[in-house]
Amino acid sequence: MHDPRSRRLGRIRDRAVPLAAALFWATAAAGDDSYLAGYATAVIERDLGLAVVSVDVRDGVARVVVEDLGDQPAERVAAAVSHIEGIERVEISEVDTDGEPLAEAQSDTDDDGGEDGDADDVDVLPPIELFEPLLADPRQPHFSASYLWYLGDPELTHVGSANFGETFALLGGGLGGGRWELGFLGGVFSIFDLDADSLDLINSDFWVGPTLSARSGGLSTQLRLYHQSSHLGDEFVLRNRAERVNLSYEGVDLLVSGDPWPWLRLYAGGGVIVHDEPNLDPLSAQAGIELESPWAFLGDVVRPLAAFDYQAREENHWREELGAAAGFQIENPEVAKLRLQILVSYFKGNSPNGQFFERRIEYVGVGAHFHF
Repeated sequence: MHDPRSRRLGRIRDRAVPLAAALFWATAAAGDDSYLAGYATAVIERDLGLAVVSVDVRDGVARVVVEDLGDQPAERVAAAVSHIEGIERVEISEVDTDGEPLAEAQSDTDDDGGEDGDADDVDVLPPIELFEPLLADPRQPHFSASYLWYLGDPELTHVGSANFGETFALLGGGLGGGRWELGFLGGVFSIFDLDADSLDLINSDFWVGPTLSARSGGLSTQLRLYHQSSHLGDEFVLRNRAERVNLSYEGVDLLVSGDPWPWLRLYAGGGVIVHDEPNLDPLSAQAGIELESPWAFLGDVVRPLAAFDYQAREENHWREELGAAAGFQIENPEVAKLRLQILVSYFKGNSPNGQFFERRIEYVGVGAHFHF
């Protein structure tokens, strides 16, 4: 007999997917000049924390007026806007609080859509993130707290997830028609049994390593070299008398991401484990799609989001690992890059949690996710 709860979840998924698709297709109509101007405004205010006086886009030329650049070079603002598909040249003007002009700069893009960059210029702690974090990847380093409802699991039902970490840009500079960026990632991924009297820690995974990213126009890529180690919680070990597996490995992965339109992102890539304990089959593959509304609502602070992620690993006989997320992002242009995302998530596949990697799990969840 079919579980009534499973049938209800199936009906919800069947109705939610086409509804979400319709929402994004409705809000992401063809990009005309007014649409490009609105998108450029969002980039400047959200990512750089500047007050925009006006943005006018005509025939591929964006004329941007901002109030008080502060310590931001005008060329950096132009470079950020140049990432938008359909904008070929950017002109930046600055005015004071009385509207009097202060400065002007200009940045042209090449035929491939990337901004011109001087390979000799190196920025320390650049503010522009070349490779955006993945929304539906359960192992994307960031700060988050989530409730997960495990479906049909023999041991866990109500699970808490607490993640800490980020990918930080350390150095960046020009690269032909685009830019490069050297960064560092660090993350801790922990899950807790919420049904236990003391909310037992089940497992924590630690990630750390360097990254190398590049972007030209709507195309970006990221190469990561990382170390991963897994640690069971003391309470879990005591109550289950579990024998700990010393799961630890170093891996390399490469992802390529494309933005054919500002509201659509596609990515794909793969990875290989270069050193491991115990011995693991090394290869993995990943691909996904993300949708981001080009417009924010409720005072320009709430932006709808949706994403789907697919992964498969040789160690698990290439069985699919499916992740999905949908919800909204709360953003404040005056707080620069800080973004709060409230997302409903779904996952089905081999567990991403340490030595449980051979175990098939399925869950739905809801959580708060912070990106800096």
